[in-house]
Amino acid sequence: MAEWDEWYLLRTRPRQEARAVENLENQGFFCYCPMLKKRSGRIEALFPGYMFLRADHNDADELPWQKVRSTRGVMGFVRFGISEPRLLPMGLVEALQERERIMGTVPDYKPGQTVTFKSGPFAELDGIYLQDKGESRCIILITILNRQQAINAEQVALY
Repeated sequence: MAEWDEWYLLRTRPRQEARAVENLENQGFFCYCPMLKKRSGRIEALFPGYMFLRADHNDADELPWQKVRSTRGVMGFVRFGISEPRLLPMGLVEALQERERIMGTVPDYKPGQTVTFKSGPFAELDGIYLQDKGESRCIILITILNRQQAINAEQVALY
């Protein structure tokens, strides 16, 4: 990992995640706010009211706390019951970024479309896409032992 590897969790004002990110980045901070594209096309924060702030490993003790807290859109640091903000576990934000990258590549399937499982217990098995079931799951119709069965599956397991 690079020298930038310490992350803090910030609380934002309601529905002002993008404003907080913009204002903090204008001050030279690096922020991360995972976004989720809804089926309606609207883009919303994955964790409404929260975002992540990255601190330089060498200068974490000198982070201008008051400057961050007084930024428009920011309510303050999440403190976990202590007076000073605590660092998040190493690798947490990177795992979220990887998950967001994977979810951003999930194609939109149409009912009746033939799909193939690329992983899991049904790997390389073909099925028919029936419908969405939430943001990342769907219902697939597969044929097992000459019988059709509808199953729930993660969309990332298909291609």
